[in-house]
Amino acid sequence: AQTEYYIKTGLILLGSTVLINKVLLIGIPGIFVTWVVTPVVLVLTFTFGDKIIKMESKSLNMVMSADMSVSGVSAAIAAAAACKAKKEELTLSVGISIMFTAFMMIAMPMIIKKIGMDPVLGGAWIGGTIDSTGAVVAAGEYLGPVARDVAATIKMIQNVIIGVMALGVAAYWSLKVDTSMAKESDFSFKGSLQEIWKRFPKFILGFIGASILFSGIYSLLGTEVSKIIIDKGVVKAIVSPLQGWLFCLAFTSIGLSTNFAALGKHFKGGKPIILYLVGKVINLSVTFAMAYVMFHIAFPEITKSLMDL
Repeated sequence: AQTEYYIKTGLILLGSTVLINKVLLIGIPGIFVTWVVTPVVLVLTFTFGDKIIKMESKSLNMVMSADMSVSGVSAAIAAAAACKAKKEELTLSVGISIMFTAFMMIAMPMIIKKIGMDPVLGGAWIGGTIDSTGAVVAAGEYLGPVARDVAATIKMIQNVIIGVMALGVAAYWSLKVDTSMAKESDFSFKGSLQEIWKRFPKFILGFIGASILFSGIYSLLGTEVSKIIIDKGVVKAIVSPLQGWLFCLAFTSIGLSTNFAALGKHFKGGKPIILYLVGKVINLSVTFAMAYVMFHIAFPEITKSLMDL
């Protein structure tokens, strides 16, 4: 039951699908919808859990907040590694996430179609709020190719900040939550950096390295050749299936080593469900507002270009 090995290897492989060229495809609007909204939602959700409903476990609060604000299971795993969350807490967060993702994957495209929202805005909203990349693609497909491509690209841009998020969580945990400095007089900048590095999940460097490597190959070979060799070849035939099996083995290992009787106490008062519901409302609201401003007010020409593709 080598849980961490399977999880970390799977996340490194995820880096091969987060290519820089995909970030540039949508440009500034996509970056605002993801890189600006995501940390705002993370901080607001964590603050709500900590200050309003007073979650008993700060690490569970952080893992769930990262899960719903960044990119679902992958972000939850990275956050759990950064704040040293218990396996039971990760299991709980992932379980709730999968349940809500299954519902949103069906409900969101139906609502978008019902109100007549354009596919670019609808795709951006889906990409920034539905947790799983696979579910994002499936939901976008229901609205057509334009929404699917926008949703998938937004999600890929969002995946890029998993490493930054993990570093931020590691820094916050080291300096504010679980500091190793026993006395205030022992505090030093150097000591703080050492503690952050000690907690920082090193696999994130592998994730970033894989992204840079595959982006370089993509640029070297050109778009058309890369789509055949990388997207449809290496990634689709080898990397993605391997990553899927690694995550499958990881969660099997978590199940083998999880005490489900001990898991029940985290549902006390329904706080995890309340946290997730409120976090999702915040995420849906802020993401929609930013997507509307970016794609309809600030950069309508980008929306037109995407609609004409």
